[in-house]
Amino acid sequence: DDVPTALTEIGIQPHLLTSTDLAQADLSTYDAIVIGIRAYSARPDLTAATQRLLDYVRNGGTLLVQYQSVQFPAPYSVTLGRNPEKVVDEHASVTLLDPGTPVFTWPNHITSADFDGWVEERGHSFLDTWSAEYTPLTEVHDPGQDPQKGGLIEAHYGKGTWFYMAYAVYRQLPEAVPGAYRLLANLVAAGKHPASH
Repeated sequence: DDVPTALTEIGIQPHLLTSTDLAQADLSTYDAIVIGIRAYSARPDLTAATQRLLDYVRNGGTLLVQYQSVQFPAPYSVTLGRNPEKVVDEHASVTLLDPGTPVFTWPNHITSADFDGWVEERGHSFLDTWSAEYTPLTEVHDPGQDPQKGGLIEAHYGKGTWFYMAYAVYRQLPEAVPGAYRLLANLVAAGKHPASH
């Protein structure tokens, strides 16, 4: 997972949360918390910290969950489905469902062009269902596949924001795909958007 390195490259100093941090640290000191790919499979301490992480969001934090291979906790209901969908055509057109939403406008102006030049795939473990509290932000699909709107969803929870992202940003960062850096920067900066203060 090269996301911590990528964050460093754009001027953000990440701190890798230990089990002790998850259980005891003052999480409010972090502008954003990023859950790594498949982390809920590898780190049972994440599930144990569910209430602390939800409290972090409720109190104004930004939480970004990257794609997971097992069902995971969320502020409202989400399901991956029995065989989570993938979109493997890296050239599949990505539609922004609400281009004016803050996460697409600040600090970078995100357009469909930010998905140009991606390698290997668009993403996997697209969500199958989600409750009405979530807003799907994008749509993409392979040829012949149903539209997939569960690749990037957002929920406002208390004072903060919770995101799920199935897009394989982590795979694009080592390839220096500019749009992946720009999108990641916007997601982790969501709590700092001028309109949110």
